[in-house]
Amino acid sequence: MAAAAEKKVTLREELTARRKAMTNDLIDERGLKVQSRFLASPYYQKARTVALYAPIRGEVPTRDILIAALQDEKIVCYPLSHVHGRILAFRAIKSESELEPGRLGVREPTNSSDLIAVDQIDLFVVPGLGFSPDGKRLGRGGGYYDATLKAASSRSRRVGLAFNDQIVQALPTTSDDVDMDQIVTESQTLRGLCRSFDFLDT
Repeated sequence: MAAAAEKKVTLREELTARRKAMTNDLIDERGLKVQSRFLASPYYQKARTVALYAPIRGEVPTRDILIAALQDEKIVCYPLSHVHGRILAFRAIKSESELEPGRLGVREPTNSSDLIAVDQIDLFVVPGLGFSPDGKRLGRGGGYYDATLKAASSRSRRVGLAFNDQIVQALPTTSDDVDMDQIVTESQTLRGLCRSFDFLDT
């Protein structure tokens, strides 16, 4: 456990440095490809309620996914920055204009948006610092996404969005970590858990 935590710290430093080295133009260019690949996936196409994230510096953009999901008449929700316990709260939006900078500077839905219960979300689109081909994820260390994904319905699925530079062949994990069903980069789709995309109760 201690060894895994120590390795995570080292990897976070290394992956954060890689992310900072990317220019905004490169992030936008590669981000278009990631989003396009994600939108073609059965996980997206079958989902009715999709939880997105508003990217911070270096994370894969999600704007194209938002626009497409709204056009496809899916319910789209985003996490809020104020957290009670470890589990994130989500609000739905009907247009991009409903996202405003929150207390941490990350864009989030206004209070007028409808709350969406975590167990009603079909598909979680998850950011991360690093991912492995078998679905392991390295976050920023807060553990909020892991706790939230554990609290979600067993029929929900999770897809990590990443750039190729963020793929690490092996990641240290603990029992608190939650694996991804799939990881999508600008040039490949990695299987991860690869559970069914029918979103049926299991």
